[in-house]
Amino acid sequence: MKEKESSKEYQMIDNMGRIEIPTWFLKHANIQPFARMQFFNYKNFFVMKQVKKTCSCLEEKVKSNNSVRTVDSLGRIVIPKTFREIHNIGISEKIGIKLINKSIFFYKMVEEKKSLDRIKRSIFSELNNLSLSKIKGEKITLTDFILESLDLEINMQLQFFIKNQDTIVAKKHTYTFSMRRDLSFTGQSRVINKAKCLNIPKKLRDYLNINNGDILEVKIIEDMLVIKKTT
Repeated sequence: MKEKESSKEYQMIDNMGRIEIPTWFLKHANIQPFARMQFFNYKNFFVMKQVKKTCSCLEEKVKSNNSVRTVDSLGRIVIPKTFREIHNIGISEKIGIKLINKSIFFYKMVEEKKSLDRIKRSIFSELNNLSLSKIKGEKITLTDFILESLDLEINMQLQFFIKNQDTIVAKKHTYTFSMRRDLSFTGQSRVINKAKCLNIPKKLRDYLNINNGDILEVKIIEDMLVIKKTT
C-alpha cells in the first residue's frame, strides 16, 4: 500500500462522472473488479456498498432503483447522475472519501479550510460510530466493533424499544430499568446468536416497514444500539 494513496482524503470526478476508488479501500472492503455496487443517500453523504448475490426477487428490487453501478478494471466507478445532482457535484470537483465498515462514504468538499475542518469533525465523529447492515431474512450481523463498544457477548439477550416512531433501540436485558421518555418498551427481546447475528422481531420489522435486503443504519449512542432504516 502506498502511503500517499492511503492518506489522500479526496478524489476528483472526471468528465464521465467517474471516481477512482483508492486501491487500499478496494482491498480492505474486498471489492473486486466488476463488482456491483449500490449507492444510497445518508444525510449529507452518499454511500457505496457492495451488492452480494441475492434471490431473484431482491435482484429485481435492486435493479429497479437505478442506483447500482459496476467497478471497472482500473477501480473506477460512475456515480449515478441522480446522486451528482442531489449533491450538486460537477466535473473535476473534489469528492471526500472515507471507508467505514466496508462501506465507502462520499461527500462534496468545500474550499474554505475552516468550513472543511468543521464538516470533517461532525462527519467523522458520527461515521466512526456508524455501520451499515443489510437485513437478511430477519437478521442483521453485528460487527466486532459494536460488540466490543457495548460489551456485548454471544447468547446475551437484548431488549427492544421504539424511539420517535421510526427507530429501533436495543439494550442489554435488565429486570429493572429506568424508562426514558423518548423510548417505548416493546416487550420484545432477542439473543445474539453464535454467528454474531441479531434477529429483529417481526412485530418491529412490520411496524417500521423493514424488508429483506433493506440497508439499516446501526449506530452506538451511549449504551444503546440504535437501528434505523435508510432512505
